[in-house]
Amino acid sequence: MPESKFYRLLVLIANPDIAAKAERLLADEGVPVQYSMKVHGTASSDIINMLGLGTPEKSMIAIISPRKEASGFLRLFRKKLYLGMPNTGIAFTIPVSGGSKRLFELADIIEEDEGGVSMADEGRDSCMIIAIVDQGSSDDVMKAAKPAGATGGTVFHSRRIGGEPAVKLWGISVQEEREVVMILARNSRKKEIMDAINSACGMDSDSHGVIFSLPIADIEGIG
Repeated sequence: MPESKFYRLLVLIANPDIAAKAERLLADEGVPVQYSMKVHGTASSDIINMLGLGTPEKSMIAIISPRKEASGFLRLFRKKLYLGMPNTGIAFTIPVSGGSKRLFELADIIEEDEGGVSMADEGRDSCMIIAIVDQGSSDDVMKAAKPAGATGGTVFHSRRIGGEPAVKLWGISVQEEREVVMILARNSRKKEIMDAINSACGMDSDSHGVIFSLPIADIEGIG
């Protein structure tokens, strides 16, 4: 199996009609593994109207792809979906650090050396900050993040499973229903944003938040 640094998680966040077009484009390209989910934006309606972003209801598509193919899909999205124009969406890739053999086989990975790009070289300009908090806390996350430099985020719902012994050991009560807030940010603002979220919504707060970041390899859709 080739090294995982040659794989990417490709994510598209867009209005539902744009996401549907993206799904058709990926199907035409024969992409075997793709996931779609409903999410919503965190920007206020006034900001959404001003920026021409449409409704806050969004769709998110995620696929695993070889690095070269992921870059090609980004260019395809930019050309066919007009990313960067008002009322479209944003797409980006995240380096994959590992995965199952079957997953990489489905992604049609070719076993060859592509030149060796280390994880340290990835995401030098941008990152994805992720905060997992109790249900109803996503607004508090954004209230803390925006003064620190965040411009907006994307929210989807999840459910906590397992981990009861650890929760009891910590002496905290964590809701099963959780919200995941994803914020694209410049690396220069990452620490300030993460510190602000952790201070307001960290594990010791009523939000019981877990905050971490991931590097962004490539991005399309920011005008």
